[in-house]
Formats: sequence, C-alpha cells, structure tokens
Amino acid sequence: MKFQSVKGLFDKSQRLFIHCNLVKEMLIAIDFVKEFNFDVTIVGGSESFQIANLLKQNNISVILQQVHNLPTSEDDDIDQPFKTPTVLQKAGVLFALTDEDGTTTGRNLMFNAGTASSYGLTKEEALQSITLNAAKILGIANKTGSIEAGKDANIIISEGDILDMRTSVVTHAFIQGRELDLTDKHKQLYERYKKKYGIK
Repeated sequence: MKFQSVKGLFDKSQRLFIHCNLVKEMLIAIDFVKEFNFDVTIVGGSESFQIANLLKQNNISVILQQVHNLPTSEDDDIDQPFKTPTVLQKAGVLFALTDEDGTTTGRNLMFNAGTASSYGLTKEEALQSITLNAAKILGIANKTGSIEAGKDANIIISEGDILDMRTSVVTHAFIQGRELDLTDKHKQLYERYKKKYGIK
C-alpha cells in the first residue's frame, strides 16, 4: 500500500521529476535511472550543460527553471544560463523552459525563450522549448504542443515577434478553440488614465 502511488514509475505510465541543479545531484539521479529504469526529468538543471551528453545517453529530459538568472557557480560565464539551452539542444537532450519567477507569474516565459534564441537556438527551437518539448515531457504531445489536426487549438496571436519583449503584443488567445477575454486590470487602468490625461 505504501508504494501504490509510485507503481506507475515501474510500468512507465508515470514520470519521476527530480528537482536539482548541481552536477553531483544529477549524477545521483542518473544512478537512480540505471538502477530502476524510471523515466526521469530533471527540474532546475542549471549545471546540466556540464553533463549534457550523459543526460542524453540515459534519456533524461530537463526543465530549465529560469533562463534570466545568474549562473549557479561563480566560476561559470556570466551568460551561462542563456547558453545552456543551446548546449542541451546540440547534445540532443529533450528540454523545456519555464519561468519560475513568482513576480512575473509566467509572463516572461516567451522572453526566456527569446533570450535563448539570441544565444544559439533557432527561433523554431526556442518556440518548441516552451510548446512541443514541454508537451512531450508531460506526456501530452498527442493532444497539444503543436498545430496539427486532431490536437487542442491552444493558440496565441501576437503583433511583432512573440519572443521579443520590445515588439510582442498578444492580441488574441485561444484555449481548445475558445477565445479568451484578454481584458485585465492593467489594461483597464491604462485606458482609464490615458483618457484622463488626454493621451492619444
């Protein structure tokens, strides 16, 4: 009964998410994979660039939590977090990006991908790192993550480059084909004070 909740790990109907950043922690996760043959995803993985080939050999995916961050080690390049996605991509590691900053609540996710595209990823690879790759890691790529017949119509439309914070303006959003109302408090206040002060 105690192990009922992890039964799915043994028949691979579940995935094990291990939160760690340091190489020594990830090496323990790799030993775990070798011993039990679980499907494992590293969450965090800020030092994953150091063992990218080893992660690929053991079929371990990575969710990088924050691209807009300082490096974990003071000996690393100051822009190492920006370069890590490219290292993983070149090694063939399945990875996704996320935005764990509680102050932005995910609003900077696409800009994390945009930064990664400035440091070696193509625009397509950067976009895939926040869409299809994430769906693959979560095991729902048959339902979402890319625009294909039979999948959920989860789509956003933007003026400008969606990965560029200077030009991206989201105009429409759809979840399973239903359009969302994008009106929020920020826009309401903007319109209110724009009229109050006569700004055109």
